[in-house]
Amino acid sequence: MGLPRSGTTYLMTLLNSHRQIDCSGEQFNPYAVVNVSDKKRDIDTVLSRDAAPEEHMNAFFAEAETRKVERVGFKFMLGHNIRVLDHLLKTPDVTLIYVHRDNKLAQVSSWIKASSERKWAQNTVDEHVSKKIQVAPRKVSHIWHEYATTDALFSRVFEDLPHHKIKLEYRELFAPGFNERICGFLGVQPDRKMKSPLVKQGSNNILDRFQNPKAIENYFTTIGRADWLEPEL
Repeated sequence: MGLPRSGTTYLMTLLNSHRQIDCSGEQFNPYAVVNVSDKKRDIDTVLSRDAAPEEHMNAFFAEAETRKVERVGFKFMLGHNIRVLDHLLKTPDVTLIYVHRDNKLAQVSSWIKASSERKWAQNTVDEHVSKKIQVAPRKVSHIWHEYATTDALFSRVFEDLPHHKIKLEYRELFAPGFNERICGFLGVQPDRKMKSPLVKQGSNNILDRFQNPKAIENYFTTIGRADWLEPEL
């Protein structure tokens, strides 16, 4: 679970590359039921899920019992369905992974770029990867404060939960030994073939993402967030 552009899709695909893990997509996306290999967008499916979200989740896990894997889960975005979030927080036998991203400038610029073309993830490098965005610093500031507020409030709730849980910052996903670490947390043997097929959709040099880097640099340096201008990884 986490906010957009925090590394949740990367983690989902990484886990899915393990032969003993099935990690589905956004089961509670407002516009579709996102499975590993398909998306069900028809209104009847979405309406049925939204009318009984807890039942949908229970059915998801019931079906998962038939699979020959050790761990099964799905990606849940904060803000997708409050009834599901409430149910998860009250169900301590569910394992939770919460992903967040400290560099909110990187997170928000990634979101603006992806949302402009509705291109949320990709497996190959194309012109979208090097495309720069034109956005006013105050627009970025507006969105990052909303994201930071959500993360701050949810973190306080998450810390007190009795669940088997782990909180991960974006950069930890790419740190040496992370595959072994997450496998240990989930109680499965590390798989040497674990690898996400995704490619990074923006420059690691944050200012290179903008058509107006001087304005971005001046604004975030002035407000005391010059650290966000440095390479993230």
